[in-house]
Amino acid sequence: MNYPFKFKAAILEEIGKPLLLRDIQFRGPLNDGQILVKLFYSGICGKQIDEIIGNCGKDKFLPHLLGHEGSGVVIDKGPKVTKVKKGQNIILHWRKGSGIQSEVPFYFIDDLLINAGWVTTFNEYAVVSENRVTAIPIDCDMKLASLFGCVITTSYGVIFNDVKIKPSDNVLIYGAGGVGLCAIQAANYFNPKHLIAIDRNDEALKYARKMGADSVINNSKENVSVAIDKITGKKTAEKVLICTGDLTAIEEAIECTSIPGECFFMGVPPKGGKITIEANPIMHERNLIGSLGGNTYPDKDIPKYFELHSNGSVDLSKLISHVDEFSNINACINKIRNGSTGRFILKF
Repeated sequence: MNYPFKFKAAILEEIGKPLLLRDIQFRGPLNDGQILVKLFYSGICGKQIDEIIGNCGKDKFLPHLLGHEGSGVVIDKGPKVTKVKKGQNIILHWRKGSGIQSEVPFYFIDDLLINAGWVTTFNEYAVVSENRVTAIPIDCDMKLASLFGCVITTSYGVIFNDVKIKPSDNVLIYGAGGVGLCAIQAANYFNPKHLIAIDRNDEALKYARKMGADSVINNSKENVSVAIDKITGKKTAEKVLICTGDLTAIEEAIECTSIPGECFFMGVPPKGGKITIEANPIMHERNLIGSLGGNTYPDKDIPKYFELHSNGSVDLSKLISHVDEFSNINACINKIRNGSTGRFILKF
């Protein structure tokens, strides 16, 4: 590969403003543990939208690149990389896997420095750390593969690694965005007694039924505890998964967790956000449990979830609701912010 070279990227230059599509330059060469990837597809994760609108607190790295779930092919690799070869198809993910954690790359527009992390996917090419990629077979669906970088592994990870659903459980999933929808499908695999989705968006709730929820509740229109009681005969559920960062919804979800019971936090609340909850039930084993990325280890879990899809146990492609050109990234982000559901995928 000849360096330097230019490619197009979507850059966050100012909080609250659209991403700017600009030509940026990587000057090279690749350092130890760095891999150059040509992107095929990228998902749009809610975490990225939080960064764009400023929900993650002060951003000291502006201007910078974004995106942390994608698929592509290895174009070049730096010294000491042994995990992948040139020409190999890969998934790009934010969770650490095996291999070197390299230095972060730097890009430029003339003399303006553009920052990036160990993985970015809102760009035609990316310099990625070896421990942020996992190789996949050449015949894998690369569009679907991009979602294993975050949404699938996060959702399936929390269900398979943490929740331990029993057939007698009532399961409540708060938030029917991408992570919530995928968690519904994963939970349905274990055939709980009731699988209930809660959201304020009726379109999202229709999608939740498609993904396996047997009941849905719009918490902007119904009293949730009354609605749960009608469905299950109880006002609470043994397993509750919070797939939203909305603080009011988090408080409500905790109150809907049985005593004893388990409430898992998967959504990303705003930086500095606080909630008020009753303390006594925690002592009586209403357990509140955080799950960062589903405790996924990519090298182990990605092949396992791929196999579930390949053998027909689940149909992960149901999660994909929109596919659009990379040049339309800002329009896609606006649609998500305005309530469009399912997972949006950018095509390069």
